[in-house]
Amino acid sequence: MTEPATIGRRDYRWELLVIIVVALALRLSYAIVVVGKAPADTDRYLAVAENLVSGRGYSMSPDAPTAYRPPGYPMLIALVKRSGGGDWSLILTQCVLGALVAYVAAVLTRRLVGDLWALVAAVVVAVDPYEIAVSSLLMTEAFFSLLVAASVALLIRALRGQRTVNYATAGLVSGVGALTRPEWLLFAATAVWSILLWVPGKRRAWRVAVFVVAACLPLALWGGRNQMSMGQTIFTTTHGGYTHRLAYNAVFYDQVVSGKNETWPAESLAAWQGRIADETSGMSEMARDRWNSKMAGGFVAASAKRALRVALYEARSFWRPAPRPAGVWVKIGLSVFFLVLAALSVLGAYVAWRRGPFVAIALYVLAAETIVHMYYWSNVRMRVPFHPLLAVLAACAAASFFGRKAPLGATAPAVSSENVYSPAV
Repeated sequence: MTEPATIGRRDYRWELLVIIVVALALRLSYAIVVVGKAPADTDRYLAVAENLVSGRGYSMSPDAPTAYRPPGYPMLIALVKRSGGGDWSLILTQCVLGALVAYVAAVLTRRLVGDLWALVAAVVVAVDPYEIAVSSLLMTEAFFSLLVAASVALLIRALRGQRTVNYATAGLVSGVGALTRPEWLLFAATAVWSILLWVPGKRRAWRVAVFVVAACLPLALWGGRNQMSMGQTIFTTTHGGYTHRLAYNAVFYDQVVSGKNETWPAESLAAWQGRIADETSGMSEMARDRWNSKMAGGFVAASAKRALRVALYEARSFWRPAPRPAGVWVKIGLSVFFLVLAALSVLGAYVAWRRGPFVAIALYVLAAETIVHMYYWSNVRMRVPFHPLLAVLAACAAASFFGRKAPLGATAPAVSSENVYSPAV
């Protein structure tokens, strides 16, 4: 086995900086030239943030506290607004966050296959058309992409060393991720088994406890706020019931899953949403959430066959190479990019399996997210935050083809005396 492909430390840093700047330029260019206007507040994240900044509390309307949207992304918007920024300042912030994802991807890749291929992973993230596009949306994806990559990178850093503070930092960031998109709670499971597997001796239990407590801290603060303002301890969101029902209902099934429509027609969707609003009128936010979950459960109970078809449809929606509402040439371009990335990721997982915990963590995350999005409404946009993990795996595949050879069964070389990349026994 040859050693990792390395370049001069100063050259690596400068080249990585150039890639980050290019990533930022691509995102800004897309926002200014292609989009050309401030994004619509479709999911009312901006409304919540503006109420928060103006002193009306965490609400969608005055004097109506809400937990419908988890606080991670609205708090980011509020921070930008509080600093005097407008809508374009928020887009700039998201473009910067998107560019930083390229840096984190390089950090993850460097330990696996060296400097050169770390730069390759950073380039893949920098030019990823999906990552570029979400930077211009008033949605969680740009921020969540960074939180996903940072959670994984910080966990692996903690596993490599001896410092308890690293486990606390990894837990805290993953907790913020769960308050941005609650599905990230699943990351705690992979973090716990990674610590139990890779940390030797008596330190395991202590470090699991540190990670879990740190991850739960943001959730506990949010739950306490909801208890005080809404009278119920809600640790994530009251939006889950609606998102579940959005996928599991007879109208969507008849018109899209078993029907001829590629997407849910706008008029039909608006009419369905109107009926849902009417039937839940007068209910509290928590009661609406429970009611929608109950109705979705009723759809599932009525026909297991229909429910299975919806679940498979949502899984396909999550992993589609390109979004359904797109032009032919756009679909072709996006499909080619994603299919090449996915194919290289599969190969990368194969050749880098024994090089520490990253591959196992990444595969768990991708599998868990697929299962989650078989339960809730899904589309391609919801997959985008996990593209950086694919970029790291793809760089490992490229290294096996063109540079460092990584035969199956090879183990990652010891990087320092603190390396604990051997399963604990």
